[in-house]
Amino acid sequence: MEQEFVKALPILHHLIKAGHQAYFVGGAVRDSYMKRKIGDVDIATSASPDEVERLFERTVDVGKEHGTVIVLWEDETYEVTTFRAESEYKDYRRPEAVRFITSLAEDLKRRDLTINAMAMSAEGELLDYFGGVHDIAQKLIRTVGNPEDRFREDALRMMRAVRFMSQLGFLLEKETKEAVIKDRELLAHVSVERKTVEFEKLLVGASSKEAIQTMVQTGLIQELPGLSGYEKQMLEASGYPFSSLDAREERWAALLLFLGLCPKSAEPFLKQWKLPGKVIKKAVQIISVYPAQLEAQAMYRSGDALFSAVKIEMLKKHKTVDEQKLKEIRSLYEQLPIKSLRDLDISGADLMELRNRRAGKWIAEELSRIEEAVLAGKLSNRKHDIKEWLASWDQH
Repeated sequence: MEQEFVKALPILHHLIKAGHQAYFVGGAVRDSYMKRKIGDVDIATSASPDEVERLFERTVDVGKEHGTVIVLWEDETYEVTTFRAESEYKDYRRPEAVRFITSLAEDLKRRDLTINAMAMSAEGELLDYFGGVHDIAQKLIRTVGNPEDRFREDALRMMRAVRFMSQLGFLLEKETKEAVIKDRELLAHVSVERKTVEFEKLLVGASSKEAIQTMVQTGLIQELPGLSGYEKQMLEASGYPFSSLDAREERWAALLLFLGLCPKSAEPFLKQWKLPGKVIKKAVQIISVYPAQLEAQAMYRSGDALFSAVKIEMLKKHKTVDEQKLKEIRSLYEQLPIKSLRDLDISGADLMELRNRRAGKWIAEELSRIEEAVLAGKLSNRKHDIKEWLASWDQH
């Protein structure tokens, strides 16, 4: 049993000692079986949320009505959720009501995919009621039970299915894929924020190429913000190594370039995804300076967006980032005498004093002239030299 589970074992033992059932469930169990890195460890129990709160000293109520309590144990936090059954779903995203039960099998039955519906006991025994082990062996993404029922309960499950394809390198099982084609329009009932989370995870998966192609084949791509009509461009983008880009804004910028969007149309497109303003601004800056130019003036105008543009271009051409070349470009950028107008050793106030003139647009024009001369290497960035240069300019 992996260390992540060992650390959480006292919680299971505590619940079992009090007469309840308790198991590890979900993604951690799947990743343990697949020998993958384990993320958050979740626990399911027959104990009610109130009983969980009574049994543990430090808890946080994050949704008792849905059965979930966070237990703080040593330096970790664990979601402990009561076995539950769900009634009819409303709006294709959440159940009308939740009923607490005492059957692990019934609890696992409501989960989305067979690979996510496995449990592990305190002794390390794997409990697999729905064929998760078989589907892992066959590298298949399959829903628990009828796929149409699962997708109509929560339409986001269609996105999750394709996202797991990307992360695990699996294929969509035939009936599951057919249900996605049939029910894809239900995704309209899901909030943009939830779709964005899944899409961003999908982009950086090891098998994002196949996942994007599947989204195009099933028509799922048409249900995502601003992507309807861009099927051809998305197929071209499918082979791009998005996971090699570290920053969120870089990945979105790369996508924008494949879609052929200019900075003016890129901003409203990104806003449809409800992305943070900072991410939108940076992504638009990156495509504004793409392809990267390495002349002093161009590098200066590009700022930090230069390096992102260079990386995106390298990955597009060679599928890899040439770190040595990137280092050389950084060195060139660092050699610039100034990185912004603020770096000039003379200010608007200095110019007003020097010229004995009031503020006006002439200041911006004069600073721009100084900036250009400094960047071109015709003038050193020292106040005394700048003043002399201005004086000599006046004599022309």
